[in-house]
Amino acid sequence: MLRITIELVPYGDESRKRVLGIGEITNDAMGTHTTGNYHVRLSKWAPKTGQTWRRGTVTNFKRKAHGPWDLVYLALAACVGDRNGGA
Repeated sequence: MLRITIELVPYGDESRKRVLGIGEITNDAMGTHTTGNYHVRLSKWAPKTGQTWRRGTVTNFKRKAHGPWDLVYLALAACVGDRNGGA
């Protein structure tokens, strides 16, 4: 599983940091050696962290050709799409 945590750190002060969202990407164990399929779960806004906001799937991910940020990008696209008009 990959876990992506988004934190707000006001003015760089670690003592004031708070979680804004968590993404979890889990392998569904149905892929092959070169491709993977993944379940995606996004949550947001503490103290509700842990409550699912969006779910999605990424299929046929070329794990040997692409890296973890590519998987994160596809996971976000699967869950929220192009919400910002390409900005």
